[in-house]
Amino acid sequence: MGIEISRKINIKKYKNAILYFLKYCNNQHLGATKLNKLLYYFDFISFRDRKNSITGDKYIHKEFGPVPETIDFVLTDLQKEGSINVERISIEEGKDFFKHELLKDPDISAFDSYEQELLENICKEFSIWSTAKIVEQTHLEAPWFYSKPYQEVDYNYSKDIDFFVKVK
Repeated sequence: MGIEISRKINIKKYKNAILYFLKYCNNQHLGATKLNKLLYYFDFISFRDRKNSITGDKYIHKEFGPVPETIDFVLTDLQKEGSINVERISIEEGKDFFKHELLKDPDISAFDSYEQELLENICKEFSIWSTAKIVEQTHLEAPWFYSKPYQEVDYNYSKDIDFFVKVK
């Protein structure tokens, strides 16, 4: 059982990246929007450095920045497996926050040394950022800036992202 997607999604890395972010970047700011941005940086920085995304997902230009197209399916799968719990919390009228609870540790061996270092760097940099700040940052970068609303965000613009020098 699991997700069936026509693209070449690396489901093992995708799920373990989410689990990693929940374990090591989880704070009061980590809801659905910020989780989307952490995955965006994970894939787009990898593409910048190695010409391939790690999860294999494509990202869609949405109001609050790039959103991985299949994130909801992956999160649902993680819930069904008992790896996470997702709770919808109403903040105010018409505005919800999705709180993610980690129930199973990530399998770090799913990642090569570059990917492990990138995960660590992303958490070091962004864990204390507010959701608004990380959204604002993605809006300043070429991948989101040069894409149109509800269209695919082009990985080829990832060279504009200047976080982290190329890791080994």
